[in-house]
Amino acid sequence: MNSIKGILDKSDYEGYFDFLNFQIDGYWLDEKLEELYPDYSIKDNIPTLLFALESEKEQEIVWDRILPKENETTVCPILMCPDDCDFICTLIVAEIENCGSTIRWNKIGFDMTKSNLPEKVGSKVDWFNNFNFLEFESSQYSIMISEFKKHYALDKLRFENIANKNEK
Repeated sequence: MNSIKGILDKSDYEGYFDFLNFQIDGYWLDEKLEELYPDYSIKDNIPTLLFALESEKEQEIVWDRILPKENETTVCPILMCPDDCDFICTLIVAEIENCGSTIRWNKIGFDMTKSNLPEKVGSKVDWFNNFNFLEFESSQYSIMISEFKKHYALDKLRFENIANKNEK
């Protein structure tokens, strides 16, 4: 069984906020994928569960797909480019299966969808061959999602406070 957590990570770039990141089995997901697939420039991509994802429709898709209904499988965007924060640039997806007591990320890959419609994301994927499936206890997975929800709300509030100060 693998472990998954939402843990605060320090941005490698000046001017970027620290952010909640996926830590799986003690490693950052983006760094492990970069190690396995250096040609894809995955390191420093950030989770799509963050408030930074700009489109509300894209946010809905991520939150709908990150935890499929029991006995269902989805393809969910999990990591995105921190510069664009949308589905258009670099986008890493996972095939997520809810097995009841466990949640499986059966495979992870690079989204190759050529549509501007957010609901089409994950329809064409270049799946990574060297990445074994990951399996998490449902309770631990739910805690990870709760952490992202909490930080989403905090980031949204911080953004609104900054926007309000700029209006004055």
